[in-house]
Amino acid sequence: MSSEIVSIDPLSLVSYTYSKNEIKLNKLEKSDKNAFYTSYLQTRDVISATIDVSRNIPDSDLKDAIEIKVYDELALDSAIEYSISYIETESKDSKNRSFNVFIIDATLIYTKLTPIKEKTRYIDYVTSAPFLIKSLYRKNFIEADGTHCFVYFQKTDAFLVIYKNGEYVYSKSLHYSLKEINEKFCELIGERVDEEDFYKLLTNEGLRATNSQYQQSLMQLFGEIFLYINDVLVFTKRSYNIDFIDKIYLGSEIGTFSGIEEYGKSYLGLESYEFNFSIAINSKEWYIDQIHILMMLSAQLYIENPDDNLNFSIYKRPPPLKYRASGKFLGIMAASVIISLAYPAYQFAYHTFLSLVIVKQTSEYNELYKQTSDIRQQLSLLKTEKEKVDGLVKNETTKFEFRKKLLGEIYNKKISYPMKALMLLEIFQLSNQNGCKVEAIEFKKQQLDFFVRNKNEKKITEFIKDLTALKKYKVNTEKIIQDDKIKLYTSKISIGLNNE
Repeated sequence: MSSEIVSIDPLSLVSYTYSKNEIKLNKLEKSDKNAFYTSYLQTRDVISATIDVSRNIPDSDLKDAIEIKVYDELALDSAIEYSISYIETESKDSKNRSFNVFIIDATLIYTKLTPIKEKTRYIDYVTSAPFLIKSLYRKNFIEADGTHCFVYFQKTDAFLVIYKNGEYVYSKSLHYSLKEINEKFCELIGERVDEEDFYKLLTNEGLRATNSQYQQSLMQLFGEIFLYINDVLVFTKRSYNIDFIDKIYLGSEIGTFSGIEEYGKSYLGLESYEFNFSIAINSKEWYIDQIHILMMLSAQLYIENPDDNLNFSIYKRPPPLKYRASGKFLGIMAASVIISLAYPAYQFAYHTFLSLVIVKQTSEYNELYKQTSDIRQQLSLLKTEKEKVDGLVKNETTKFEFRKKLLGEIYNKKISYPMKALMLLEIFQLSNQNGCKVEAIEFKKQQLDFFVRNKNEKKITEFIKDLTALKKYKVNTEKIIQDDKIKLYTSKISIGLNNE
């Protein structure tokens, strides 16, 4: 199926295509056969009611129980075949479940949809006009918070719908279609006004008509209409426990009536909003009946998540062959044939495969064996040469280690000893400057321990500071000890030798 959506008016057969974010007028005869086709049923074609069913009835028997109760409570003609759909609503009744039920004469569905089917072969999705509005919430054109009323005037119908928190509550076909409004207007002014001229009057001048007689008649007529709408809302609020309606959206098939918002506020006490939603980049080029916009949005939702609970189409596109009973049968037959031939074919193919593998691997083995023999001979020669080289390396290594040791000893004698002498000279000079006498020196691997004495403890401290200030040695002393017998201070100073 292509991404093109075709919306179709079931009465006029006027259709639009929605593709690549653009809406265009469409000729059904030239439509893409793979397009998604959608239409709708008018509100007046649907009988809607709310019924209660006992909670004790299991879900498996629910459909039969609802149908029996619908025929009983609504006194439906048992000789007529009906299409019955339902959706469950919230109910505080602990004993019963509540359902909104929608009943349509099956013959009427056939009559409405057959002219479309003759031009398109299939109609993928058909629902009632009130249910199309749900797409405005799902597509985030309207926030779902609150209770909203929608009133829409069509040429042959008009309807009122209530949604609460984005969910359907109630709908009703109104007595004031555009044609009926035109008829009543003609009666009031006492002359005939062409329908198309009347529609232009409503959309161009509306309830602010420049003709005073037209204006008075329209004001009287729409006063009656909004009193009637108010009565419907009072009934709905009482029947469905609705405390307050937050918004009302007003619109029509031919466009917005100029000045109608004042009637919503005066007669209903509600702020009115225009029933006009744009979904395409070229939507402003001309006014499009909003039912077509709603059909396109609903089609998108159905494509994303198919749900046929409220899909009244009797000409649905058949599923792919693999999902049909005949397709499944053919699949089983094909699978049986394949399975019956699979094992012998597998044995033959596997034997042929193994024969080819053996020939290939035998050739590879012979080649590898020849290469291996050559490599063994080369390794034998290399091993002999390696043993000779190892002997030479061993002799040269012995000579190298002897010379390395000899050079190290020569270096220590020529370099290290003079360096130690210079260090001692420097340290003795500092001790003399501070009047400290060196009693003894102990040589360690990387350290010299000096034992110094002085009559003044401070002189020893200054000597240590001078050594540290050179930043050439690691100086450490444990403590300065006083010898009471000879009245001198002595200290052991350890001097680290860095680079010995």
